[in-house]
Amino acid sequence: MKIHRLILLVVVLLILVLTTMTTIKQSSDTVSARSAEAVTQVSDGNDGTTSAVAQDTTDKVDTDLYLDADTVEQIAAQQQADPAVTPSSRVPYSFKTVPIPLPGGIDHAVAGVATRNSGQGVIRLRGVPPGSTLVDAYLVWGEITAPPAAGYTVNFGADCSTGANVTSVVYGTAPQPCWNPNGIYAGHIVNVRAQIVAGINGDYRIRGLKSALTNHRCPWGDGTCAGPGNALTLSEGASLIVVYSNPCIPRAAQLYISLGPRMFFGKHTVNHPTAPAINGNLPNLKHSRIGADGQVGVLNCGLRAIPAITDERTWIQNAFNLNLIQIKGDGAGLNRDSDWNGYDGEPLNKLWDSHTDVFGSGAFLALGGGNSYNVIYQSQGDCIVWAVHILGVR
Repeated sequence: MKIHRLILLVVVLLILVLTTMTTIKQSSDTVSARSAEAVTQVSDGNDGTTSAVAQDTTDKVDTDLYLDADTVEQIAAQQQADPAVTPSSRVPYSFKTVPIPLPGGIDHAVAGVATRNSGQGVIRLRGVPPGSTLVDAYLVWGEITAPPAAGYTVNFGADCSTGANVTSVVYGTAPQPCWNPNGIYAGHIVNVRAQIVAGINGDYRIRGLKSALTNHRCPWGDGTCAGPGNALTLSEGASLIVVYSNPCIPRAAQLYISLGPRMFFGKHTVNHPTAPAINGNLPNLKHSRIGADGQVGVLNCGLRAIPAITDERTWIQNAFNLNLIQIKGDGAGLNRDSDWNGYDGEPLNKLWDSHTDVFGSGAFLALGGGNSYNVIYQSQGDCIVWAVHILGVR
């Protein structure tokens, strides 16, 4: 009797082992199939992604414009005394109407809109505190265009107004982010201080961006419906950067603006020198990132997420001691969303992002001298262009 029970127990155990092994194999096959599917989806390289093996890339991009209250007042005094004084920067600043002295320290706000297959859109700027004084404002946009790239005129102003015609300059170009090999990415910038409304916050419309299509189609196919194609020019998006002063902001607050553009699809580290050095006595670090071609997927108008290729992560790093803080993406204690989901175009069109995060204190980046900081991105094959980085210390 005991022998029969033992035999029965062995048989049951063998059945359980075989069942478990089958389940594991099925699970493994499913994971492998999903990985193969993801590779297939990115292999053509004309939907904003690539299956190419990414090499780690590093770069060094100087600060294009440094501002604090003293610097703004100094430049304002020069420009107001001599209107012929022109910006010595890729950022077209103009402080000719800035009051001296400023009411407090300076800070910034950023908002954007995705413009693929539309060539226009509304930027909804929010978050500037009441009682703020406008210092300056810049409109930036990006597009995939046939070379050579050149500035051109668009219409910009408060929504529901006639707007004003403003003409950009191309501040830089980069390889196109995996849509059309005949194109390049071009970054445009223009000063729009005169178009900012009283109170600063508001809805601002941009019209007239170059775009092969203006019917507002999604950038990818939808089910059995084919996508719109990749004819140039492919408009990506536009962002408004506003610099303001407020009595609630410490007068010692600092602002470092760095212009790209740089394209990446793997791990990318960019070092930004900071002169004057970062002030370690201020309690907050505020970082904004503007960029092109972020997305969550390529299927069903890009609405079906593919984590295998859109699991991007962002770190800010002290360039001296290499201590870092992950500020975006899975694993981040601050915000698990990606910097590059095309949020400026939700639900459609995607492909443009403007993100701002507040983290840490000035001491984090000032330790060791505060003479530079790093931004580190990790992409998984989604081709991305960062266009502008802004570090605020306040």
